[in-house]
Amino acid sequence: MPSPAPVNFGTDTSCTDSLRTGRLVSGPRLVAEACYRRLITPRGSLFGGDDEANYGLDLADLIGSVSTKAQVAALPGQIQTELLKDERITSASATVTASKSGPSVTYQISISAQTDAGPFSLVLSVSDVTVSLLGMQA
Repeated sequence: MPSPAPVNFGTDTSCTDSLRTGRLVSGPRLVAEACYRRLITPRGSLFGGDDEANYGLDLADLIGSVSTKAQVAALPGQIQTELLKDERITSASATVTASKSGPSVTYQISISAQTDAGPFSLVLSVSDVTVSLLGMQA
């Protein structure tokens, strides 16, 4: 029996916080970058149909509204649900760890996901005003 053909998600210009002209990505890296953008895009900010209206989570805004332990506990599920909207992702999990410095709280979010082309991981630092990409492995 022949082995299945490798999955090809295409190739695109690298883009996390801005376009990196001349740098192309494909495979799990392409999907990882798309997931990062999904997590920093305010829901409803894209024009189009129902898919666009339901795209995005805006982690900075979400973190800024977290005020109870129950809301913090719900964050991994919300992140997973948003990521699984991308049909290229077969599974995803997230862990959220809070660290307090004076009155401010920063959350480290670690994401592991699987695509048919392979796994990827993201590590984000999120406060109520910024989201920083600390690491991406694909």
